[in-house]
Amino acid sequence: MDTTLITELPQLQNKTLFTLNREADGIQAFLSTPATLEDPASLTYRLNILDSYLARLSDMLCLAKSLKEYATGVYLTENEDRLSKLTATISNRMIKKALYEFNITVDRLDMMYSTADHLARDLQTQVSYIKQQMTMR
Repeated sequence: MDTTLITELPQLQNKTLFTLNREADGIQAFLSTPATLEDPASLTYRLNILDSYLARLSDMLCLAKSLKEYATGVYLTENEDRLSKLTATISNRMIKKALYEFNITVDRLDMMYSTADHLARDLQTQVSYIKQQMTMR
């Protein structure tokens, strides 16, 4: 297998997962943009956006996990006889391969949620510090 042919973006066949990943691309672009510390007013605006993205990422993650669980159940039901004849290692590999799209989407959304949560906490600390500095003057 020529690994140089693997592209940065995975090819998603499931339309719902494709839509979730495209929406996640927009959120990721925002998360990748640094906060403007020179303009304290923009920090609260950014924090509000982060809060809304956290809520949306939570919904997206919940949907992706439920889709993954459903797909797992369907796959296991449809392949029960075949999987029962294989070793645990091989059957786990087959399940993981069959659920690739679901796994990468859940992992991506989970990481993005953690990142957004971390950024929101950092931003809250920065806003509190700036507020404290302003009251001390």
